[in-house]
Amino acid sequence: MSRLPSSWIHGPLYRLMIAAGLSLVLALAGGASRHDEVQQAVVRSAALLAIGASLWPLDFTAPRRHAGIVAAIAAAYLLLVLQLVPLPPAIWAALPGHGAYAHIAEVSGTIGWRPLSLSPDLTLNALAALLPATAMALAVLHLDFRDRARLAGAVVVMAAASGLLGLGQVATGGLRLYHETSQDSAVGLFANRNHQAALMACALPLTAALAGLSLRKGADRRLVLTLTSATMLFLLIALLATGSRMGLLLGLIGLVGAAWTWRAAGQRLWPVRRAARLGVGGALVVILGGLAAIIARGGAVGRLAPADIAGETRVALLEPLLTTAKAFMPLGAGFGTFDGVYRQFEPYALLSTIYMNQAHNEPLQLAIEGGIPALTLLATFLFWWGRAVWMATRPEVEAQPGRGGRRRGMAVAAATATVILMASSLVDYPLRTPLLGALFALACVELAAAAARARRLAKAARP
Repeated sequence: MSRLPSSWIHGPLYRLMIAAGLSLVLALAGGASRHDEVQQAVVRSAALLAIGASLWPLDFTAPRRHAGIVAAIAAAYLLLVLQLVPLPPAIWAALPGHGAYAHIAEVSGTIGWRPLSLSPDLTLNALAALLPATAMALAVLHLDFRDRARLAGAVVVMAAASGLLGLGQVATGGLRLYHETSQDSAVGLFANRNHQAALMACALPLTAALAGLSLRKGADRRLVLTLTSATMLFLLIALLATGSRMGLLLGLIGLVGAAWTWRAAGQRLWPVRRAARLGVGGALVVILGGLAAIIARGGAVGRLAPADIAGETRVALLEPLLTTAKAFMPLGAGFGTFDGVYRQFEPYALLSTIYMNQAHNEPLQLAIEGGIPALTLLATFLFWWGRAVWMATRPEVEAQPGRGGRRRGMAVAAATATVILMASSLVDYPLRTPLLGALFALACVELAAAAARARRLAKAARP
């Protein structure tokens, strides 16, 4: 039996296959956030294999080049691991928010060494939930710009397939991939319609970036514009079919980001010739009218109009969520414990037939589960993200005419995707799904690579 040459293992095709294989598994089984969905075992096993394949044969060149990303990943894992370290009974009982649980342990005669987390098994699950995004980040770190663009193309194809599946779900009422899901909505590859809408919105700027790359390579302009317009129109239809109210805002962000991406890629937003302008304007009127007709006929308006009990009570939830976070400050209750600890502070007035499995506000949930250390990591990430976006999207990065624009266009698309997912995280939990978590990791690596390139160009331009 012949062995594969080491040059092939170090080669770009091998690296691309790792990322592509992981993406395929995530598309088919990574659309749910619940830990009790059976697909989670498949996704996490694939993530472990991808991590091993990315690091084998112990080549750490790419991770060293992006040491900041590796350090951020390590910090996240370390925080969760520390929550699982057993503590002496006296120290554990003295932790903020642990008093009631310490009393129960005393009455039941189960006093002993315990970890900070009030639900260690769920914290361990949260630790395993980091694997898909980690695997994607490590895999993408080894890719060059061309292969990262190919992976972005795979995301657009994935979004189109998910949109097509979603329309089929609305038409047939079946074709659901997960046990716990929105039965009356176009969820596509996901269990939650809001997450489907987020993917559609993220695909809009990525489509514009890929179109700009194709035009720079000399592709037929009419063909590219036709395919791009058709793809973006379909993505919008699929987004509206979800009936997600948050999806409307995310779609708007995606469209604005797509326009910015198109301009950053060196393309005109509006035709030069008057006849072409009139044609484009007329086409937009027809498209908007068609979208309105599709929405009305397909019943999307009806799904947007009814009062959503969970949505309407999210403002009222703010006070009890803050109370919960305050009770467990400064160290938190442990990742994965929200469902259990929040019930202690949930007002009777908010009790209903539904329950809050997540806070639907990631900063607040991080405060409840991880305390000040988690909020510190979040603040550090936001600082890095703002600096990376500023560095990667400046016009000055186009130091080489005909080449720089393609890098900037992809960076703008990645920045828009992160904005969409972070905005959604203020009222939902998209990053807890393996697929969207991996997409966020892909976008962050693209931003990091673009920012690093911008710094190199700026340094080279100095006298």
